[in-house]
Amino acid sequence: MLVKPLIYLLVGFLIYTAYQIIKQALTKNSTPPPEKTSRGEEMLLDPECGTYIPRNGAIKAQVKGSTHYFCSAECRDKYLNRS
Repeated sequence: MLVKPLIYLLVGFLIYTAYQIIKQALTKNSTPPPEKTSRGEEMLLDPECGTYIPRNGAIKAQVKGSTHYFCSAECRDKYLNRS
């Protein structure tokens, strides 16, 4: 009477375990997605809003002989209008 449910439970557990092993084996070969920014990339401070931005994504502007980096054209324009 108690043996049949235990057998069903054991078979279900074995099927679930086999499924997990197969799923893990298939996903092991896939490579992780590439990072969007490189490690160690220099972060620059936007003088207008105070946001740190990666150098390669910054908008560059010359103001009174020095180079400033901005997070957006809007911040650049606000800063240039104040200067």
